[in-house]
Parts: sequence; structure tokens; C-alpha cells
Amino acid sequence: MSIKQLKRLTLGGQASRRDEILMALQALGCMHLIPLSEDNAQANRPLAMQQPTDASEALAWLSRVERRRRPVKDKALVEIDDLVAQILENKQHIRQMQDKRDLLMERHQLLRPWGEFELPELGSLNGLRFWFYVLPLKKSAALSKIELPWQEIHRDQKNAYIVVVSESEPDSSILPVERSRVGSESLSNVEEQIEISEQHLEDLYAEREALTRWIYPLSQSLAASQDHAELLLASSGVQDEGEFFLVQGWMPADAEDSIIELAEVYGSAVVFEEPSATDEPPTLLENSELTGGGAEAMGFFQTPNYRAWDPGNLVFYSFSLFFAMIMNDAMYSAILGLIILFFRDKFNQSQEGQRLKNLGLFMSGVGIVWGILAGSYFGTTPSEGSFWGFFNIIDMNDYGAMMKLSVFIGVMHLIVANVMTAYINRTHKRALAPLGWAALMFGGMVYWFGMTGTIWAGLGKFFGVIFMLGGAGLVCVFSSDRPIDTRKGLILRILDGAKAIYNITSAFGDILSYMRLFALGLSGASLAMTFNSLAGQAVAAQPVSGVLFGGLILLLGHVLNFALCVMSGVVHGMRLNVIEFVNWGLSDEGYPFKAFRKKED
Repeated sequence: MSIKQLKRLTLGGQASRRDEILMALQALGCMHLIPLSEDNAQANRPLAMQQPTDASEALAWLSRVERRRRPVKDKALVEIDDLVAQILENKQHIRQMQDKRDLLMERHQLLRPWGEFELPELGSLNGLRFWFYVLPLKKSAALSKIELPWQEIHRDQKNAYIVVVSESEPDSSILPVERSRVGSESLSNVEEQIEISEQHLEDLYAEREALTRWIYPLSQSLAASQDHAELLLASSGVQDEGEFFLVQGWMPADAEDSIIELAEVYGSAVVFEEPSATDEPPTLLENSELTGGGAEAMGFFQTPNYRAWDPGNLVFYSFSLFFAMIMNDAMYSAILGLIILFFRDKFNQSQEGQRLKNLGLFMSGVGIVWGILAGSYFGTTPSEGSFWGFFNIIDMNDYGAMMKLSVFIGVMHLIVANVMTAYINRTHKRALAPLGWAALMFGGMVYWFGMTGTIWAGLGKFFGVIFMLGGAGLVCVFSSDRPIDTRKGLILRILDGAKAIYNITSAFGDILSYMRLFALGLSGASLAMTFNSLAGQAVAAQPVSGVLFGGLILLLGHVLNFALCVMSGVVHGMRLNVIEFVNWGLSDEGYPFKAFRKKED
């Protein structure tokens, strides 16, 4: 995984063939356009961005259907405008029928306690009418104050169902509740209407499913609209020179032969240039299918600068390790892997999804291995003499050892970031500054290990001091490019070095931030053990009903703990890569390479 080398392409062609050449470049799909006429491009951008919203809405409506019909590939078999109208009509009818069904369901819930009845006609009771109230039992004393005729129809554990007889609506103070508006429809009539609406909904759902066979022609129509919009923007951004025009953009260096071949076909002239020191090319990442998930996850937060390096590979492995340490349970990690496998078809629908699926499965695998080494299976630890107990070599309760392990991982992670920064700037003396930081961090860790007896004290202190002094010297001297040609320049250079070494507090804080790996892992394991203990206590207290309550405690507790562990692993695992690591490894943020590419097949 790396950042692809780019070249600036300037292509000049005949003005009469401008549209043909731009369409050929769009079909080639390897150019990130640079507008040469920014004013025209900005003026036409609103017009180009006007997409057919009805078609987009129709495609989104069909795309949410899980069961789909065999797709039709021939775009000539359907009129897109008629198809869009039919799809949107289906959507409107489904929404209307769902609203009607929901209202009927509410009416059914309101009528069910009253039972089956039909209201008599108004004239049959000399103008008297029935008024319905649902009165809580705790307020039943209010019935004694009613002067109008009334009857209790039904009573349950909470409410009494009262009918008051009156010519007009009784005063609102007659009972301490609002009257129930049951309507004139009987319960059986409402149930019949619900059944009819459900049948209509089934027909509409079937129609929607049948329409999914036209997803491909509809998506191609939208793609054609997007292609036309991008072609309009590209045409607006060219430089018009009368008889000829110029178009410019960034392209991968390995696409040079294809551009030359295109230029020969259309009789155009091309110029290839290497990026200058003042240029800011976009970043085009070359991701592998296996470990590209690291770059995809990193891309949510930051795109590396063109002249930096791509940390995607390292993030793939480091994020998986951090996630495993925070998850800290073999069974939780196995369940995560099963969930990802269950939804693998959804992940496989896109290239980015496939890479994230690979990342998730690798995270799950590393988590299972870590959980086995930590001896944690739903919060339980195998006995020492058992088979699984043989692999339990990590003691999460050994706080000192886990703190040292977390600090070691953090120091090595930041050392890699500084070493890669030095490698990218290897042609400049300032590359020695990140090497100095790497040495300073390593020396501090070795010195601490010597003081705590992790390694031989004399050896740790000696090499720790050597690395810290050497690293501090490199940071002080090479963190600034200020020339030392005068006494003032020397003083300012010394001040720059002092200012740079002051960042040691930031380095110390970033390294300690990796302690969250141990803390979150321990908290997750402790919470799982707590739920196990509560379930055991429930079973011990009530041998019969306690089994049910203990099972509910285990189920709900571990579901909650699993969700918290996954959320913590993703948030804090990515935080260590995006904030602490990037702070030392990537200086400037870039912007992604957007190819001028034809989307329609």
C-alpha cells in the first residue's frame, strides 16, 4: 500500500474536437482535473450539479428492497421517465396505505377493551348519545358524583370502562379523564378494514419487488446524468485559445502510455511534468484488497498528504491489536466475527466494503488469539490444569506488567511514526529531528524499565541516558531550518531548539494515552465477571425462578458489555491511530484524488 506517483498533464487539442477529447478522457478515467478557467467552472457548477431528483428518489426506494428480481440489462426495454413515475406512484401508495393501516391499528387498540358493539342510530334513542370514558380504578370514587345515567361495561386490572348517556357531550369535569373517542365503527368492521389494507400492502410490496428488475437501467440513467454533469464542468474548466483549447490535470505516472495513445488518435499535444515544490497534488492511494481496510478506516478521518506516506498498512495491524486488547475476550471477538460473516453479502457489494470486511475479520481473529492468551471467555477464566488454561499467559490483574506492556506498545507505535517521517524527509537535515524523538522515547522507556527491574538496572539506565541525551540533541539542533549566519540567528536557533524540546510533555502524554488499552480491557473483563456473579447469586437465591432471572442477567448483561466493548474498541483504537500516531507521523493533510471518470457502463 502506497501513495501513487502523479504527473501534471497538459493536453492541447483542436477546439472543434473538444467534446470528443473530453469524452475520451472521461472514458479513460485516470485524470484529476485542474480548472484553468475557474470563473467559468464555478458559474456552471450549480447547473451541472442539478441531478434528476425523482430518479434518485426512485432508485433509493428500490435499493432498499432485500429480495430482488432477476435484473434486466437491456436499457432499451424501458422508458425511464415512465418507470420513475411508476416507482414513485408505488412509493406514494405504500406510504398512504401504511398510514391508513396504522390509524386502523390505533383504532383497533382503542376499541378492543370495549368489545364488539354497534352504535344505534341517533333518532332511535330520542336524541340520547353514548359517551365513553376509560377511568383508572384509583379514581373510581368519581363515579359516585355523576348525575347522568352511566354504566360500567368492562373492568381490567387498571381501568374501568364507563359509558355515560346524554344528549350532548358532558362537561369535561364530569370525570377526571378525557373521554375516549371510539368512533362509530365496530370492532369487527375495523378488523376487516385492517385485513383489506394488509392485502393491499402485500400487493404493493409485490409490485415494488417486481420493479427491482429495472434497477440496472435506472442506475445507468442516473450515471449518464452524472457523466453529463461532470463533462459540463470539465468543459467549463478548459482554457479556450480560439482554434485550440487546453485541459490540465493530475494523472498517475503509469498511465502515461494511455494518454499518449489517446493524444495520437485525436491529434493532440501533451506535456507531462513532475510536481514542483510549490504544487499540492491530490493523494491517490494504491490499496491492496487484503489490508486496504486500514486505509478505508483512516480515510474517514484524514487523507495523507501527497508527499507524506500512507499509514494504511500499519493502521490495519495496529488498530486490530488495539481493538483486541480493548475487547479482551475470545468469545466476544468470535461473536463479532460471526456477525461480520453473516452480513458478508452486504460488505461484498462494494470494494470499500470488502476491505472493511477483511479488516473486521482480522480484528476478530486477533481478538480471539488475545482473548485465549488472556484467558477470558465471557468473563470466565479456565482452570490452571485445563487445556485452555495452558494458553493463559497474560494476567490482566498484574497491573504493573500490563502498564509496561501498554507503554511498550505506545512507544513502539510512535517510534514507527517518527521513523517513517524521517524516511520521507531523508534528503533534508530536518529528518534527524523525528529520529531524535524516536531515540528520546526509546531511551525514556528503557530507563524506566531499568528503574523498575524489568531489565538489568545498570544496562537500562546507561542506554536510556545515552538515547535520551542523543535524541534530545538531535531534536534541539535539527527541528529548525533557520540559518546560523549571525549572532541573532544563533540565538533564535537555540530558542527554536528549546521550543521543540518542550514538546516532550506532549510526547509523555501521548505515550500515557496508550494506557487506555489496559484500562478499557480490564473494565470490560470486570464487567463481564460482575454479570456472571450476579447471575450466580440469582440462581443460588431462588433455585427455580432464579434460573430464569439468572439467564436474563447473563443475556442482557453480556449483550450490553459486548456493545460497550465494540464501541470502545473502535473509538479508542482508532483514536490512538488518528490522534496520537498521526500527530507524530503525518504533518500535513492532503485531499483525495477524484478521477474524471465515466460512471455509465
